[in-house]
Amino acid sequence: MRRIILEALGLSPKEHTVLVVLQQQPFAHKAVRVAKEADLPYATTGFILRKLEKRKLVRRVRRENHFEWVYRRNIDLIDSIGGKEGRSIGSNRKGLFLEVSGMMNIMKELTKILDLAPTERLYSIQGAGISKTVLKKMDTKFMYRFHDEVRRRKIIIEGVVALSVLDLFKKMNEGQLLSHLDRMTIVYVLPDELIDFPLDIFIFRDRVLLVDYEAERLVRIDDGALSQVFKSLFYIAQKYGKKVDLNNHIRGLLAKTVGDS
Repeated sequence: MRRIILEALGLSPKEHTVLVVLQQQPFAHKAVRVAKEADLPYATTGFILRKLEKRKLVRRVRRENHFEWVYRRNIDLIDSIGGKEGRSIGSNRKGLFLEVSGMMNIMKELTKILDLAPTERLYSIQGAGISKTVLKKMDTKFMYRFHDEVRRRKIIIEGVVALSVLDLFKKMNEGQLLSHLDRMTIVYVLPDELIDFPLDIFIFRDRVLLVDYEAERLVRIDDGALSQVFKSLFYIAQKYGKKVDLNNHIRGLLAKTVGDS
C-alpha cells in the first residue's frame, strides 16, 4: 500500500528510495547518512532531498551547526508540542507542565532526550509497574532507532530499575537484546516493593518526563528546581541499589540465546 501511494505521487525510483528511507526513520538524519542507507551518491541524494522538500514531502531541520532531513509526516516525532506549529492533538499545557496522550506523542517527547550533547547524563527511574506493559506498548522500530541514536551520540544513562524491569531482558529476543547492547549505561537495581509504581521517569537538564505506558500518558515538567528534586530522589535510590553491569548482563543472555538455538 505504501509503495502504491508513493508511486501515485509520480516519484522516480531514486526519489522513491530516498523517501522510503526517511519514512522508516522516526529521527532526522544528515544527507550523508540518507545517501548511505539509500545506496546513492551523496550529490544525487542532496538533489533529490531538495526536490522532495519543494513538494513538501520532506523537511530540513537545523541541528546545532548543521541541517538534517526528516519525512514530513514524521515531524510530529521531532517538533516540540505547543511550539511554532501549534499544539499536538491530545496535549494539555499548564505553565511548567505539559500532559500528552497516545504513544505517538509519547515517542515525540522521548526524542527530545536526543538533544543531549555527548557525555551528558540522562537519569532514569523505572518502576516495577512498567514491567507488564512497556514491551507491549513501545514500538520496536522506534526503540531500535532510539537506542542507536543514544549510542551514536554517546549519551550516558544512569538508571535505577526495579528487579522485574531488569528481568524483562530475559524475555527479549536477540534483536531486542542487541538493541540495548553497548550503550553507555550504569544500572542500579532495587526490589520491586521499593519502587512499586507504574512510571518510567526520565530526568535531564531542567526537564522531567513521567511516562505511564499502560495509560499511554506522559507528563513533562520544565523546571530546574523540580528537576533537582527528582535528581535527589534518584541519588537516594541509587545509593541503596545493587550495581549491575548491564552490557555484561546482556552479553550473558545473548550467549545463552545462542547456546539454546
